[in-house]
Amino acid sequence: MNAQQANGPTARLAAHVANVANASLDARDVEAVRRLLLDNCIVSLWGATRPVAIEIADWTRRFAGSGSSPVLGREWTTEASVAALAHGTASHGFELDDTHNATASHPGSVIISSALAVAAEPGPPVESRHLLQAIAAGNEAMALIGIAAGGMSAVHRGLHPTALYGAYGSAATTLTLRALRRGERMDAGPLTRAWGHALSQPSGLMQFSAEPTGGEVKRVHAGLGAHNGIRSADFAALPSVTAPRLVVEGAYGLAAVLAGPLAEIDLGGELQIHRFSLKPYACCRLFHSTIDALREATDGFALPVDAIADILVSGPTLVAEQHMTAAESTMTAQYSCPYVVGATLAYGPYAYEAYDEDHLRDPRIRAVADRVRFAVDAELEAAHYPEHFASAVRLTLTDGSVRSALVVDSIGTAERPLTVAQIAAKGDGLAAHGLAGAGGRLVADIWSDADDAAALIAPLQRESLLLASARR
Repeated sequence: MNAQQANGPTARLAAHVANVANASLDARDVEAVRRLLLDNCIVSLWGATRPVAIEIADWTRRFAGSGSSPVLGREWTTEASVAALAHGTASHGFELDDTHNATASHPGSVIISSALAVAAEPGPPVESRHLLQAIAAGNEAMALIGIAAGGMSAVHRGLHPTALYGAYGSAATTLTLRALRRGERMDAGPLTRAWGHALSQPSGLMQFSAEPTGGEVKRVHAGLGAHNGIRSADFAALPSVTAPRLVVEGAYGLAAVLAGPLAEIDLGGELQIHRFSLKPYACCRLFHSTIDALREATDGFALPVDAIADILVSGPTLVAEQHMTAAESTMTAQYSCPYVVGATLAYGPYAYEAYDEDHLRDPRIRAVADRVRFAVDAELEAAHYPEHFASAVRLTLTDGSVRSALVVDSIGTAERPLTVAQIAAKGDGLAAHGLAGAGGRLVADIWSDADDAAALIAPLQRESLLLASARR
């Protein structure tokens, strides 16, 4: 390895992630990972109700028996990368998954999907603490590589960060689990090689955000990130299948070709798991501050919708670029600023069913959506974006009066975190799909003192099988 390779961003990031993988988590870190795991289990169950996740899970039957990793909601097991593809698709299936603001990515859908699949591979039992360490390391890798390579610049270039950056986090999680299971320390060398393979597997273009239909492929992007990361870790063990080392900073590396510009990163301070946002609402994270601003401007949604003549939403340029399309599918509805405002004011922010296909022509929602306008607020964007997805609303009422509100940090962000009870409550609506009480059961499982990671791996599969049985 030459001096450039040894001292560059990729090498420093790999050494840092390896240190995170090998270090015991403190109590605050463990709590954060458990919260992320709980959230992922619940949002995966919601996603598993969606047709795209059902069809992907059924598609995996052709790989049945190829490995020991369970497919979410199915009786068969497969090779880990295939199981992670199905789980990741479900996790990202209903716009409820966690968000890393600085990269606009959804790490949990990739990292936890990978972790649960790889932990189920043959071998000695995985310890619970090692599973949590691997999840923390994967999240650190995905978030920091994304920041170093240009963060949200990738979105503006038309790439979906969850798929683009996800493979690097998945590879870190995979290699960490496999090393710790063998009683070895995680090493930066194999990680760098795996990242070299991940560089040749970018996926997930944002064209889904520019068309009114065809958006369900977005759900698969998280599954692709998980699948590609596990495959990258597999290939890193093949000595003849070499890969480049200057992954982030190379002339044709991640920053130069796909994201950029290359950014300096601080490898000190708290882990990235403490900077994630959890979603209380089933829509793009950009609009969670909009929803909270609507709550403030309408006195807790008490203001009659008919009293509102005009709705002006203001925020970052990205909304104008990618989020003003017509809502012709569940995905585009959850990505559409007018539709999100319409669904929120018509039915409230927690009515997840308002994004189902049978509501897309709902006259109550459409009547409100038709009154929504958007304006880029350059000052707001410069002051807060992308670390904070700030948004403002200005309501002009039928009597000529005006109500305004601005929210910088929405409910569920690191600055205003959800409680464990609030995370668990995201599962309450699953009762309508035949699965009642899932949130409470998952809390009891995830906060157990069991040393064997099986206690953390099995609950999601148990609940997903119950959900699938109820659906039948």
